Amino acid sequence: MQIQELVNNAKFTVLLGKNGSGKSTLLRKIDSSGNFSTKYITPERGGTLKYEPGVEHNISNNPNWLRDTRRKNRTENFRQQSTAQFRNLEVMVLREIEKDLSKRKDENYTFDTTINYINELLPNINLKRSDRGFEISNDQDEAVDENNISSGESELIALSIEVLVFSRSTQDNKVLLLDEPDVHLHPDLQHKFVEFVEKIATEFNFRVVLATHSTAIVGAFKEGADLQIVPITEKNQNEFSFFKYDPVCHEILPVFGAHPLSSHFNKTPILLVEGEDDKRVFEQIARSSQGAIRYYPCVVGSVDEMNKWENWLNTFLPSIYDDPKAFSIRDLDDSSQSDINDIGFVRRTRLNCYAIENILLTNECLLKHGYNPEDFCLKIGQWVDLNPEHQTTKTLINLRDNFDQRRTRKIKDVRNVILALLGTAKPWEVLVGQLIATELQASGTDENSLRTYLGDKVVETLFS
Repeated sequence: MQIQELVNNAKFTVLLGKNGSGKSTLLRKIDSSGNFSTKYITPERGGTLKYEPGVEHNISNNPNWLRDTRRKNRTENFRQQSTAQFRNLEVMVLREIEKDLSKRKDENYTFDTTINYINELLPNINLKRSDRGFEISNDQDEAVDENNISSGESELIALSIEVLVFSRSTQDNKVLLLDEPDVHLHPDLQHKFVEFVEKIATEFNFRVVLATHSTAIVGAFKEGADLQIVPITEKNQNEFSFFKYDPVCHEILPVFGAHPLSSHFNKTPILLVEGEDDKRVFEQIARSSQGAIRYYPCVVGSVDEMNKWENWLNTFLPSIYDDPKAFSIRDLDDSSQSDINDIGFVRRTRLNCYAIENILLTNECLLKHGYNPEDFCLKIGQWVDLNPEHQTTKTLINLRDNFDQRRTRKIKDVRNVILALLGTAKPWEVLVGQLIATELQASGTDENSLRTYLGDKVVETLFS
């Protein structure tokens, strides 16, 4: 996919990649391509929110001055430029009201309506109109000098002014190019800013291409947003793959944290699991192993979704980490299923038992609760005699009569009865997690051992 096609493919495009991967290079290519009406926001934005007449003079007398000063990684007086544009924003909004009869009739629609868009981003301060453009006040309506607010608050004010000014541009085919808007912003402010950009871009009909290495930015877009995520792995990249918005984004991205270049992921890699039960088992494994076994289990929803999630990770992990790795684990379900191959950076595994609850019937679990297989079958028989009309009785009889095949039988409907027969009050997920964490190393290799139920690849990949 070429650059023009890439930009036109979605309303919101996120370029995701590590530092130095070429995100800024691509944004500047879009800016200089001549195919769009653009505004490029520099990644390193210096200065203070101070009105400087000379900056406004340059903007007024040279239409290309802003564009020319921002075609580099750092703009020293970026915030002064934004402050100067605030005065222009006021004129643009007042003219908008003048031309739109419905807005003229709406007494509540004023320039303050636009200022409120900015103030909604700021939890502790507010902007007000003033002779020089705006002034800042705190919650007690006391004036605050621009040098006494945080860098994050300064960033939000400057960026929001830039977005609002661009929204009023009368050009066609508009594309706002935001280079690392997450700089200086805490994850909650990143989330607020994305919501703001999404709202303004939708209301005023322009596209946004945003470069970041913050997964908090990506995860802030609304479910159903016309969003594509594009991994950038090298400078001067000419061909691009993309991933359209999917629930995968909201489920997986928080795993990586606000700043994916941290070491958290390498210490606790993601593990895709089929359901909430499996997630609870792996959470218990981590607790019971006292940190020796660490995964971040992420529920995919169903086994049918597993391939999509695995491919997502394989596509995007290289744009986030230098040493990408992830894991997935499936139930065996059908005992005729063959081994499963890895997908790139994703190590794929499959249990060697029908589902993870079958570990309740391993030799290790039975022995831990004082049973051998023969004694446990007698216990099942006693329960059946006492509960002949119970809804699970037929399933338990079938299990008892085919106990040598218990590794591959579906026991989901009777697992709570099995717990009762074992004589434990623990939730089954806790019991299974504790068994894996504490008994695996001493497990035997016979056909009903814990090691056999997990399978060689699961043991070697996830627990070695």
